[in-house]
Amino acid sequence: MSPKPPNLQYKLEYAGYRLLSLFFSSLPVETASKLGGSLVAWLGPKTKVRHPRLLRNLSQAFPEKTAEEREKLAREVWRNLGFVLGEFFHIDEIIRDRVEIVNGEILEEIAASGKGAVLCGAHQANWEGGSAVVTKYGLKPLAVYRPLNNPFVDEDFKARRLKYYPGGLTAKHDPETPVTMIRYARAGGATAFLVDQQTYMGLKVPFFGRMASTTPFPAMVARQCNLPLVLITGERLPGVRFRMFVKIIDTPRTEDRNEDVHVATAAMQAELEKSIRLHPEQWMWTHDRWY
Repeated sequence: MSPKPPNLQYKLEYAGYRLLSLFFSSLPVETASKLGGSLVAWLGPKTKVRHPRLLRNLSQAFPEKTAEEREKLAREVWRNLGFVLGEFFHIDEIIRDRVEIVNGEILEEIAASGKGAVLCGAHQANWEGGSAVVTKYGLKPLAVYRPLNNPFVDEDFKARRLKYYPGGLTAKHDPETPVTMIRYARAGGATAFLVDQQTYMGLKVPFFGRMASTTPFPAMVARQCNLPLVLITGERLPGVRFRMFVKIIDTPRTEDRNEDVHVATAAMQAELEKSIRLHPEQWMWTHDRWY
């Protein structure tokens, strides 16, 4: 059966997206970032589902804060998401000269070894620009991504990202994705994952004082293919600049494979939590990380 033709809603959404793209692209990156931040900081608190969820997550993660403090923090979370929106259309400029890497020698050593790695990141600061900068070190990551509902917008998003993922982009829910990632890793490629979202049927590990269902796949690939498991976290700096931190996560290799994967996954989430606590306004609290 041939696929159904795109409906009118997709076309209208895409037209709006193209206008948004042209508008933000025409602005200096600092202006686009600030405008996007102001817009989403105003719109975000008006959402009926995501804003209450955001406040609920902040309440459970930071019980010591007052309701007023959490509301203020929530607005800054929205503002950062708006920054990312405005900056998305300037991604080339950001990657070119607005990201600094701490412990970049780790990536240099991995690239020189020719063995590849498992790279993990989170929805922090500007994850689109920050994570893609690893290509400067000679790595050619293959990344997992979640396709957007609108196929026209999704195609444009992929085109903007693809140049920074020479290994390609594979859909999160494609049944071939696990096999593709393992084959690429075994061939010496770098596989890339975002590891801060809920995964159904994942491993339960602590995250901000609660058990969070977390993907075990990165740790599993690292252990199975004998590759370094790398966590890349980030922070936003003034002037639409970013600092990324590279850290190796120890992956045990004992006779108990399942326990090894569990330990490494928990260690990664613990490190990620430390990073988020430094700048909680820069992490995307709007999704269901916990049951």
